[in-house]
Amino acid sequence: MSKSVIPVVFATDENYVPYCGVAVSSLIRNACPSNEYEISVLYDHLTAASIIRLEQQSIDYVHVRCVCIHDYITDLKVLEYNHLTIASAYRLIIPEVLSQYEKVLYLDSDIVVDADIAELYHTKIGGNILGAVHGYFKKDDDEFMYKHITQTLGIAVDSFFNAGILLMNIKALKENRVTEKCFSLLSKRTDLYFMDQCAMNIVCEGKVYFLPEKWNFEWQYLFSAEEHARKLMDNLGIIHYDGIEKPWDYPSQILAEKFWSYARKTIFYEEILQASQIKRTKEVLEVFGGIGKFRNIAVYGAGNAGKRYVDKILSLKLCNIVSWVDRNYAKMQGAKLQIECVESLYEKEFDHVVIAIENKSISEEVEQMLVMNGIPKEKLVRIC
Repeated sequence: MSKSVIPVVFATDENYVPYCGVAVSSLIRNACPSNEYEISVLYDHLTAASIIRLEQQSIDYVHVRCVCIHDYITDLKVLEYNHLTIASAYRLIIPEVLSQYEKVLYLDSDIVVDADIAELYHTKIGGNILGAVHGYFKKDDDEFMYKHITQTLGIAVDSFFNAGILLMNIKALKENRVTEKCFSLLSKRTDLYFMDQCAMNIVCEGKVYFLPEKWNFEWQYLFSAEEHARKLMDNLGIIHYDGIEKPWDYPSQILAEKFWSYARKTIFYEEILQASQIKRTKEVLEVFGGIGKFRNIAVYGAGNAGKRYVDKILSLKLCNIVSWVDRNYAKMQGAKLQIECVESLYEKEFDHVVIAIENKSISEEVEQMLVMNGIPKEKLVRIC
């Protein structure tokens, strides 16, 4: 007896790989061996290491493959704004990339799957274009989302859906030219706050089969509709950590433990911890004025001390390194930035220069030399 094939699609960029990895892992841990799960991760640019880490999660009955969609999006025009980019619209090209399937399940990467998604996939949606869950918003004339749905999108409030989890009828999507119509909207309008989600709501209105809330439990419920949310929490299939607050940044929030319970079983765990720590460090420094005065810096020294310092600055993303110089620049290679000759330093604009040299006497000599060449001493910081 042949197994039932369940095609699932995620989309990610390099920054979101660890969280996508946790989402994929959570799906695998709840998958049933009697099915065959084919997971495709859409991307434009990923490092070879990220692709390997995602794909190596495959097991006997769950196959993970990363699919480059660069050629599909090269000529697409999307007006990027708010916090979203064209990466958020990758789901729109699924009918073209995965046309071999009749039906595809699309999942956002800021989720954890807490049940076997085979049940969701086998939901019959008839001739509808999509199966989706009603999007959360307050039915209040003064609320932004209510006005955005009724006025900007111009659709009925009961028609609004969240596009983070979609059961996609590939044939119906093509017949209704959904991809073409949505990108047409995205190339002209900048008032669609959630970009492709808004476009899909406009184009697919009246052709959506609404799924049970358990399959797209929006984390925002807990902060805005706690009583309603608690009634749903005993039977959740997919937890969707949508909104600005994420469980990796707010581990003490209710249901954040679900994310961490899955994360700590993956190869991405330490990376997620590090990213969370870096973000908290940055926030503390911003609050107490530790950064902000020096947005653009130059670094003198590409030895061990210089390389460690540059690596820290790049990982914390606190400042912009406009120049990295060393006397022996021709013999040195930076891992992430080009090392230039000292003379190039005098052609750059910066807020200060960090002298990252371990030897104190050499560090002092460099400081004197820079001052003699016209760089104000107050702009120099020595790290010995």
